[in-house]
Amino acid sequence: MIKIKFTFYIFLLFTIISCNPNWDLSELYVQKIENCSKLIYKYDAWGGRDSHIFGIVILDSTENFDINSVEPLPFNLLETIPTKELILGIKSDNSDYTNTKNEIHKPVEVTTDNRREFKIKTKIFQYKGYANRSGGLGRYEFEKFKETHDSIIFYNLNDVESMKPEHLNTLKFKKTNITIRKTKQNNVLQIEIEDLKLSKNDEILSNITYHLKPKAETNINAFSNIGIFKELNVKE
Repeated sequence: MIKIKFTFYIFLLFTIISCNPNWDLSELYVQKIENCSKLIYKYDAWGGRDSHIFGIVILDSTENFDINSVEPLPFNLLETIPTKELILGIKSDNSDYTNTKNEIHKPVEVTTDNRREFKIKTKIFQYKGYANRSGGLGRYEFEKFKETHDSIIFYNLNDVESMKPEHLNTLKFKKTNITIRKTKQNNVLQIEIEDLKLSKNDEILSNITYHLKPKAETNINAFSNIGIFKELNVKE
């Protein structure tokens, strides 16, 4: 009887450990919300048995990021620069819409809720329609860049990885889903951009990923903290 209880205890303990993995925070990025004390973090973490979580969260600047207690926002892409009045996000949902024969390229649902005094609005797209309007990868090195309040422009870009490389004079992106990875010396390692374009009536036009690298050494602080996710040191 004692042996049976001991075996059951070991099984229960193993189950608890398996259901509560020890998360290893692999990536962490942050941007500021203008005229506000809040920050937006984007994270990626791995746990036991290849468990994987990622998301975007709002925290006050006085709070420490704790992967075990954060409450992610209900989307994984931003449509506009977050403000203290509104945070507008986009997600695709394959729970109910994958059996639909026709592709839908406009939101199938729009949800609104409030969190930490922010109005959160999420446009939910059918997975099939979202996926089939997404694709493509542009990889370039740029000479210089210029920022405005809501966009960023890169100049003199060379495609150095394709079989048929091309040159672009400029590439312009709105500040939404821009992430900058850095080196240990705080120089830009790579800029990753998910360039999601919607029409005026919210139809998905395209969603292309870009990987950009500076031709010369560039400090990450040359970029602003508004509308751009900058990498933080995950492990000190």
